[in-house]
Amino acid sequence: PLEILVIDNGSRDASLDWLRSLSWIRLVERPEESPARWPGNVFTAWDLGARLARGRYFVTMHSDVFVLAEGWLAPFLREFSRNPRVAAAGAWKLELEHPFYRWQKETLGTVARLVKGWLWRPGRSDPHRGQYPRDYCAMYRREVLLQHNLTFLNEAGAITGGQAIARQLWEAGYETAVVPVAEMARAIAHVTHASAALAGGAKLQHARSQRQAAARAKAWLDSPWVHE
Repeated sequence: PLEILVIDNGSRDASLDWLRSLSWIRLVERPEESPARWPGNVFTAWDLGARLARGRYFVTMHSDVFVLAEGWLAPFLREFSRNPRVAAAGAWKLELEHPFYRWQKETLGTVARLVKGWLWRPGRSDPHRGQYPRDYCAMYRREVLLQHNLTFLNEAGAITGGQAIARQLWEAGYETAVVPVAEMARAIAHVTHASAALAGGAKLQHARSQRQAAARAKAWLDSPWVHE
């Protein structure tokens, strides 16, 4: 009932040999890719995976995501069963932040949505579409992606592949469902930018962000859970 595709974007270390030894994955090698082409090659990997996959649903998953519990796909499937017009389901950011910073961001975000709603008039973009399933771990109706020839590649103004695909789904008349962060955080962990922090050629824009990402990655790799 499940297949796992691994799109390798030009790995140059022992991880590629390890992937080749796994009989339970479908490995697609793209040796022409490199960290310098990140994050664009992530989005083209999603596009390629959607075309090659054979399942009813298509799950995107970053290499810095850890599955913590069984039944982690249940929240996605629940959202699809509730509404046949839902074509994507997933969570918002999961990374742990300082409580005050998180409260500040959520409060300001709520105020911004209220202001957008007050200013919104017919013909303008819908103000309630600020959040969308982030592509670090999200589920999509694969036939919808293929039928409408959708792409995760960033369009003008889109920040991530998840946002780009969500906008295209909305324009095609579909809906997206955002799983509550607290629920999703019990099922998976996203060590944000861990891959970029560890890869030699993919550097984050700010040195402080680079140090924070490296610290998060080290903390997870050193944790008893990972060693067990």
